[in-house]
Amino acid sequence: MSNNDANPSAQAARDMLEQAGRLGAASRTGASWPHVAMLLGLGAISSLSLLSFWLVGQFNESLIALPLVAMLIWLGIFMGFMLIAGRSTKLGFTRRWRAFIGIWAALWAIGTIVGLFFFADSLWFFIVVATAITANSVIGTWFEVRA
Repeated sequence: MSNNDANPSAQAARDMLEQAGRLGAASRTGASWPHVAMLLGLGAISSLSLLSFWLVGQFNESLIALPLVAMLIWLGIFMGFMLIAGRSTKLGFTRRWRAFIGIWAALWAIGTIVGLFFFADSLWFFIVVATAITANSVIGTWFEVRA
């Protein structure tokens, strides 16, 4: 290494800092896209499944496994994609992820347990919970994209 390499000019130092800034920004931008896809997918499949549960319950309750199995297959696809492609996350991701997944889990439990046992004939109940799951997923995704 020559003496000039160890002590770059002011312009060379500015260029290196600018390049490092671009690389850092690109790294932060792409860090969470598999997790964003997972959160949006989770919101989509679970909210649509709740509406499917109500619909199936109106005609033949023994078919409830059909939307549930379809949802679980898609959940596996989304999770697998996230685990394979999600190599890095943004600062604060774990805290945000736990919050939105915790809210999702509570809403899913309300929708499935409370809904199927106490409000099986009430479409409005399933619409309200599906809307809340959708809102949670969109808000969580928005926060993750903006972080």
